[in-house]
Amino acid sequence: MDNWALLSNVLGLAIGAGLNLYAAVLVTGLGIRYGWLHDMPGELGLLAHPVVLIAAGAMYLAEFVADKVPFFTPIWDGIHTFIRPVGGALLALSATADMDPLVKVLAMLGAGTLALGTHSSKMGFRLMAHATPEPAAHSAISVAEDFSVVMLLALAYQYPWVALPVFGGVIIGILAFLPFLLRVARFLLAGLFGRVASWFSLPPQQEAPGAVRVYARSVKGAPRLAAGWLRPETGEFTFTRWGRRKELRLGALEPGVEWGFVFNVARSADGATFYLTKEWCACLRREATSQAQTPA
Repeated sequence: MDNWALLSNVLGLAIGAGLNLYAAVLVTGLGIRYGWLHDMPGELGLLAHPVVLIAAGAMYLAEFVADKVPFFTPIWDGIHTFIRPVGGALLALSATADMDPLVKVLAMLGAGTLALGTHSSKMGFRLMAHATPEPAAHSAISVAEDFSVVMLLALAYQYPWVALPVFGGVIIGILAFLPFLLRVARFLLAGLFGRVASWFSLPPQQEAPGAVRVYARSVKGAPRLAAGWLRPETGEFTFTRWGRRKELRLGALEPGVEWGFVFNVARSADGATFYLTKEWCACLRREATSQAQTPA
């Protein structure tokens, strides 16, 4: 196998692992076992072992089900932030097992990074779809992702010269999507911290008096997942974009929130919606109670 075909295989496995690691392993393993794929590089032949196929098949079925549940999908993807990049790096190591050690290290680093970028992009699009959490929409997205894994790997293995420009376009798209990916990472970390903080009743650090920390879910004039401060009684939302402070005047926050395991959703009078982490929900309830008890 020439170096360009090997590069195509590594890139295809890395992107496939970022989308669905178990599907990438299962498709490659079945292709090798049943003779659809020949002359695979390095030690990828191990993916055709029955134990590997059974494990990959079981985990793929688990992910197939988990991907169809809108509110559980972010949790599943959050856990796999630590699994898919490692899986992509190990697949690259297997593909380059016969190469120079320096090449193997570079392949692992590059594939792990690309798998992480693909995984983060997937999470970002899923969070945007979470604004309209109909099961049918999430099921269609999930099936499209699985179909994309199969098509990308088939392209990488059979037509590397066609696959390489496609993978180049994917990489450029991930780089263009990077600002949003950074917001996604900050959003997820804040959500996990807030979930733990709420279990231990830890008070949030309130930098703006009378305001709660929120993340834009569907707010006209603010990017998705923009972090900012919201004054519940006035609907004043302030956030920073491109280093500049922005301020929006929205309707007052409606009482009550939509419950979620990691994030709750609050809605303003004009229909704007925000994600709240769990520790801020408790703070919002305290403020609402205080305002209700204040004499007119």
